[in-house]
Amino acid sequence: MTAIARALLHTDGGSRGNPGPSGIGFTLRVDDGRELLTLCRGGAYIGKTTNNVAEYRALIWGLENAQALAVRAIDIHADSELLVKQLRGEYRVKNEGIKPLFAEAKQLLTGFKSHSIKHVYREENAAADELANQAMDAHAQVGDAPVPYAAHNLFTQKIQESEEATMTTKTISEGSYTLTVKDHFDAAHALVGYPGQCRDLHGHTWDIEVSVRGTKLDEVGIVYDFKDIKANLKVITDQYDHKYLNDVPPFDTINATAEHLARVIYEQLAALLPEHIELVEVAVWESPQAKLVYKRS
Repeated sequence: MTAIARALLHTDGGSRGNPGPSGIGFTLRVDDGRELLTLCRGGAYIGKTTNNVAEYRALIWGLENAQALAVRAIDIHADSELLVKQLRGEYRVKNEGIKPLFAEAKQLLTGFKSHSIKHVYREENAAADELANQAMDAHAQVGDAPVPYAAHNLFTQKIQESEEATMTTKTISEGSYTLTVKDHFDAAHALVGYPGQCRDLHGHTWDIEVSVRGTKLDEVGIVYDFKDIKANLKVITDQYDHKYLNDVPPFDTINATAEHLARVIYEQLAALLPEHIELVEVAVWESPQAKLVYKRS
């Protein structure tokens, strides 16, 4: 299959009742230099859910189809301000039902060479909205999407099963347990306005160290599995690995300083953790001698 350098993805989801019968829609188009040509489009009825869940499911389905068509870079337009700001790291994900969908969307985005996400008004998203409404009316899938809509893929199911398992816990003492894990990625950045050499393009091997805390142990005697917190962290670091950070949201609008990087990773990671686990701090190492720590007071 011939790779597609860049495509534009419009997504929309809606619920008649919130929660109520819901539908999702997307269009995937490419600019041939003269006009936008449609690669594929789809709408699907997804049963009873909320507007926010529908918005995320529309995005996930659209990204799956973009990857199936070998799209290398993706520009996303959506009319859900909540979804856009959560994915850009401007809002925290607090709803337990949204967290696995957020994680799934972030994981899918790491499969593209680059991506952008923009909030648009509903009238600019009319085609995706119409497909979602057609699907709700028909209680069926419409369009020509090469990847059929599936309510749960393996990534979502794994996260949901993990969250359900952590709910079977009990407090065995008044103390707490703190876990610390590390990951790293290689990336370049340039600090706009910096009065020195760091204003020019340069790279780091960024070491990311995170600590989480909990008081409840599960039936095995584990507060939170090391492999789970490592997987949570890797979902985040993968989106920055071997990238020019200044092109990756939200660092396309704010400087990719260690301070901002630590805060953004903190907010993204906090959105993925189960309720009984507290994120203590995120440390960013620019070098073996330079460490910055972000924590909430």
